[in-house]
Amino acid sequence: MSLNDGERPGGTVADVGRFGGYGLTLGIATALFAWIGSILDERLQTGPLFVLLGTFTGFGAGFYSMYRHLVLDRRDELRNDGEEREADRRGT
Repeated sequence: MSLNDGERPGGTVADVGRFGGYGLTLGIATALFAWIGSILDERLQTGPLFVLLGTFTGFGAGFYSMYRHLVLDRRDELRNDGEEREADRRGT
C-alpha cells in the first residue's frame, strides 16, 4: 500500500511538501536545542555537556513528532477509514 493510495491524483507534490516539512522539523528541533545548549555551556562553563544534551533532546523531540505524524496518525486514519467502510457496508 502506498502512502498516496491512488485516491488523490497529483497528490505526490503535496506529499513531498508534507514529508519535507517533517524532515525540516527534525532538523530545526535538533539545531535549536543544540544552540540553546551552547548558550548554556557558555554561561555555565560546562564544556560540551549541554550541547550534547540539547542535541539528543532536540533529535528525540523531532523524531517523535515525525513518528507521530507518519505512523500513529496514519494508523488512526486507516482504522477510521476501515470503520467507515464497515458501517457503509452494513448500511448504517
